[in-house]
Amino acid sequence: MVRYDNLKATSGNRVSQTIDSPITIFDHWELSDAFIALTIVMIFGVLFYSWFTMFSLLVVFLGIGPVIKKNNERGIFLHWPYAKLGVSLPGLINPQGRKRYSD
Repeated sequence: MVRYDNLKATSGNRVSQTIDSPITIFDHWELSDAFIALTIVMIFGVLFYSWFTMFSLLVVFLGIGPVIKKNNERGIFLHWPYAKLGVSLPGLINPQGRKRYSD
């Protein structure tokens, strides 16, 4: 069995176990953007065969979406409707008021 302790000690670099930035493709699109684009192609390009709708959604999600994400804080698409439109979903995750949900 080969032991790599010496090689790790002399040539290795310590790497943090957390990823502080999202995984990007071509330094422009995040991995989530790529999966959204694949879903759009599968649904509107293959299933419904609606090319205009597919290209329109791809322009929005791959062209305009990354620019909005780059110019704003992370989570803009999730937090903006709650802050600007007054959306309220009371529950255990988002309790309203000063109600106590645990002892």
